[in-house]
Amino acid sequence: MIAPLIPALAMLLSVASAAPAKTTPKQQPSATLDMAESFERPDSKQLLREAKELWLVKADYNGALAKFNAAVEADPDDNDARLQRGHFFETLSAIVVPKDKEKFKSRAQADFTHITVADPDSLIAGIARDGLTRLAGETLLSSKRVMCPEVAREAHDRADSFYGAQRYAEAAAEYQKAAAGCPAAVSYWVDYADSYYAMEDFEKAKELFSKALTVDPWNREAHRFLSDTEVQLRNLDGAVHHLALSVVSDPIYEAGWSALRAYAAAVGRSWNRVYGDRRADSANADAPYWEAYRAAKAKPRTPQAGAASALAIEREAVKAALSAARDPGPFWSMMSRADAAGYLDEAIFLHLLDSSLSAEYPAFREKNAERLAAYVETVVLR
Repeated sequence: MIAPLIPALAMLLSVASAAPAKTTPKQQPSATLDMAESFERPDSKQLLREAKELWLVKADYNGALAKFNAAVEADPDDNDARLQRGHFFETLSAIVVPKDKEKFKSRAQADFTHITVADPDSLIAGIARDGLTRLAGETLLSSKRVMCPEVAREAHDRADSFYGAQRYAEAAAEYQKAAAGCPAAVSYWVDYADSYYAMEDFEKAKELFSKALTVDPWNREAHRFLSDTEVQLRNLDGAVHHLALSVVSDPIYEAGWSALRAYAAAVGRSWNRVYGDRRADSANADAPYWEAYRAAKAKPRTPQAGAASALAIEREAVKAALSAARDPGPFWSMMSRADAAGYLDEAIFLHLLDSSLSAEYPAFREKNAERLAAYVETVVLR
């Protein structure tokens, strides 16, 4: 029964697995763009290829913008076209002249939001939600910053240009130089591996994604892309484990959560992750639980209790909520299942992560990685 699942999983889990926007976008000179210019061409996929060639290889921003606009106009229901245009706008929001920054940021937000509304449960929607998180400045866990030598940065820039032009062998050669010149830059290894994935050399891609994880064991993209690679190599257990580790690496990584949901649908497993609707109105079945949770967190603390960790405070509030009523709604049912299975602390970090918890999470993750992954694989997925 396993073999027939491989094509479906490969289709579901490899959406945008060859990264549409690199994890370390290179800085370009400030640009002023004409938002009105556009071409009318019927083939959206060809237009997207042309747009990336103009953007990444020729640095023709106006031409690229026109092509991206034309691709979306040619097929307004093509969420991939909107995603790629959204990434283009997001990148430009960081490099255009100051007066245009908010304009391009809002256009990226519009494209990402459109995708999340049109197909909310898809992997591409998860990628779009991650884009919205970046634009809102709500990233909770930051990666270590590495200053690379100029020669390595230049090789990486050349590789990005080749990759954008779908010249993957040439991209791989330049990514190899970049990674060799700056081996502490995990994103360089991820991009190097990704070029082999694009060439369908999955054994080499697996080797290099694994290398990336020796540089940073908690790189979320490396785990997700390695999962895609394991699917191609017909290792489904490895695929789901690395998907679990992608969200353990970063609990607000929506692309990882969406890929896990796709996996569950493909293999007939149930999916038990629920977003927390914190409204207090009667239409929200979880409202009494959120009220009890907030009341417990607002309760004045004794001097001794005041020194409690963020996790201890959250645990007390969650237990107060779980004892508040008899019929929890979807979110608090999820938390109740986690508590019953002995994974309450893991569920708190994975479903309630905020700025206070994120300060404690890296240390917790180091000590409890296998328990976090086991919670995802056995309770979130069943």
